Amino acid sequence: MNLTETSKVYIMCPAYAYSGGPTLLHQLGARLLADGVDAAMYYWPLTAEKKVHPGYKKYNLPYTDAIDDCPDNVLIIPETLCGFVPQSLKIQRVLWWLSVDNWWKLTNEFLQYYEEQAKAFDTEPLPNVWALNDAGLTHWVQSEYAQRFLRLNGVPAEKILPVGDYLDEAFLLRNETVTKENRQDVVAFNPRKGLDFTRKLMEYAPDISWRPVQDMTPEQVEEFLHTAKVYVDFGNHPGKDRIPREAVMAGCCLITGRRGAAANEVDIPIDEDLKFEDTEENIPRIVAKIRELLSNYEQEADRYAAYRQKIMQEPAVFCQQVRAAMGVGASREETELILSHECGGGTEVFLQDYLQQESAAKQIVMRPSNAPRSLAEWQTFVHRHHITQITVNHLFGFSLFETMASIRKLGIPYTFYVHDYLCICPNWSLDCQAAYCQNYRSQPYCQGMLKALSVPNLDLDLFRRNFREFLAGAAEVIAPSAYAAQVVNQFYPEVKITSRPHKLQRNIEQTFQPQFAHTPELTLTFLGNLCAQKGARYLFQLNSWLKRRGLPVKLVVMGEDIQDIDGDREGILFTGKYDCENVSGLLVQQQTAAVLIPSAFPETYCYTASEAILSGYPVITMNWGAQALRVQRADCGWVVSRDTPDRGQLALQRLVRHLLTPAGRQDILQKAANTKNFRNGME
Repeated sequence: MNLTETSKVYIMCPAYAYSGGPTLLHQLGARLLADGVDAAMYYWPLTAEKKVHPGYKKYNLPYTDAIDDCPDNVLIIPETLCGFVPQSLKIQRVLWWLSVDNWWKLTNEFLQYYEEQAKAFDTEPLPNVWALNDAGLTHWVQSEYAQRFLRLNGVPAEKILPVGDYLDEAFLLRNETVTKENRQDVVAFNPRKGLDFTRKLMEYAPDISWRPVQDMTPEQVEEFLHTAKVYVDFGNHPGKDRIPREAVMAGCCLITGRRGAAANEVDIPIDEDLKFEDTEENIPRIVAKIRELLSNYEQEADRYAAYRQKIMQEPAVFCQQVRAAMGVGASREETELILSHECGGGTEVFLQDYLQQESAAKQIVMRPSNAPRSLAEWQTFVHRHHITQITVNHLFGFSLFETMASIRKLGIPYTFYVHDYLCICPNWSLDCQAAYCQNYRSQPYCQGMLKALSVPNLDLDLFRRNFREFLAGAAEVIAPSAYAAQVVNQFYPEVKITSRPHKLQRNIEQTFQPQFAHTPELTLTFLGNLCAQKGARYLFQLNSWLKRRGLPVKLVVMGEDIQDIDGDREGILFTGKYDCENVSGLLVQQQTAAVLIPSAFPETYCYTASEAILSGYPVITMNWGAQALRVQRADCGWVVSRDTPDRGQLALQRLVRHLLTPAGRQDILQKAANTKNFRNGME
């Protein structure tokens, strides 16, 4: 395209529509703005009362109802709306073929006399159709299928440019590695595509479990595809379809027909024995192939590795293609602004690991002490530093409401990380389990807590209203566990939250040794900073009880003693702050039999639990928080119920007494062996 410094790009899009095409059109808008191009959405029809679907508000894209029709500007038209654009415009026009079949369906309905002449529209040249013969149009193609269609109809190669699409990047990150475990002998299919032929397959093989992808949220679709072994699609494939790619990324084996984009080896690059004509005589062969994939899933799933890699690369390819098609480069250095507090802990561990990962953007970390104080200062800052994305690691210490309002008004995509529950209550630990919210103004616990946090006159409804709007406007909200996501969704059910467990960015060795379970004096090591919220009271009471009973148990605290509560510290060995890089070696030095993590609040993840488990040591924890679920799922420790009047103290004592018995010591060995069930980065 011929762009000047004053060029404006308009992206035509169906108003208030939410599907694959509109998603791609909004992704294009975000991409152009990130590259410094003056772009705006142009929703059609202009008379639509609702224009921006809530699913796209996260892009914060400007839109307009008027086009400046001059040769310096560009209008990008999806193929299904091309009939609404006059040929007489002076503006540069791009016809973006997001599909072929959808365009033909609309064109054929509008111009019914083509019906007899063009039954094989994708294999024979069409009669004179203006969209294919307008010399003023530049054509973008989302698929190889569309490119071949245009060439078939005489569009010059120099007028055709590839601009594809990509799956949601958060989805791609979640599915970077195929999980083959817990798969069922299920064949998934989309009942909206190729159902007539799929029914014939089902009738031929009623013993196979056929499951439709329908009446599911995107999250449920993803979860379902993680349980199936095969996905079949005998639909028309109007372009590079989304769900077949999602199925492959989720670990399904894919079988398709040969209609539309499935006919070529570029759009769906799978082996030829996985593609079939949808004919009656092929049904036995198709079913035989399905049975083969179900029976040999472990090996067959590996056949899709190259296709998966291609799908993973699509976001970067899209960026390159858009820049090439528009004739622009990265006009400004992309910079990511990261907001984070100054209090250390797991949030800081995550931040430092995050900064070590490869990033296409320059990164700037902003702390509360150097944050802008007004919207004007924010605007100056982001302009000066060319900020193209914002990551909210944590907002503690920032001027909360003002910061959130400013970020929303900047029009820059932002991501929010849920490291604790500040987005629900200033009592970020939520150790009350939000039990008193309805009566927080009179509840002594809440008032005492809010006073201690210097917000005694808090309006909790206003607090949450601000956070609800902020979370709803985020490009992505990420929690380190499904547990944390579920807690937040109890208060903001409309917010989509991605669960992405932390992965420790350092080598941890399995150093547990069986003899540690048989030492005369059993060593239990508390890992992490000792404070009230991390369960210091449990440790102190356990220490007093052990001394009264004269039991041979040595308590070690590997971490700092915050000393925020009083308790019986006599006899406990405090080793002080530890080096995370050497945690495995430090645990073996103490001859640790089990690691204590008795958190007194529902942790969103808990790094120390992962450190202990990955080092091979079983973990003792209470029955709330993400770490408790981790211990239960891997069966690599003990989860003590705190649902008693004493909050589980007696249950903890009974467990320790059990561990001193021969059966208990054998139990330690089994739980230690089970730590191998857990892998770095698992939930």
